[in-house]
Amino acid sequence: MCGMPQKELAKQLGISFQQVQKYESGANRISASKLWQLCDVLDVVPGYFFEGLSGARARTGQGDSASENDATSRSARQVLDLNQAFQKIPDSRVRRQVVQLVKSLGRS
Repeated sequence: MCGMPQKELAKQLGISFQQVQKYESGANRISASKLWQLCDVLDVVPGYFFEGLSGARARTGQGDSASENDATSRSARQVLDLNQAFQKIPDSRVRRQVVQLVKSLGRS
């Protein structure tokens, strides 16, 4: 989402870009120490990666089924795809209209 290529992120984390892909897709879990390092590289707090989780699940760690992980991975991939496509729209007016469209769809 920040526009950093996976290869660059991998280099800064000292891992392969394939490992970054596995973290991103949810195929592999990330260790706490690697998450901390990732936060440093991306200049975010660890809570950034947990925004939007439901309260009970976030507090208890419950609901960690394979289908929920798959849905979360698909959703994250869709957000990344949407962001990349959005950044390619050259006209700022069109980008504003897309934002308004997505907001209105989210309300309905």
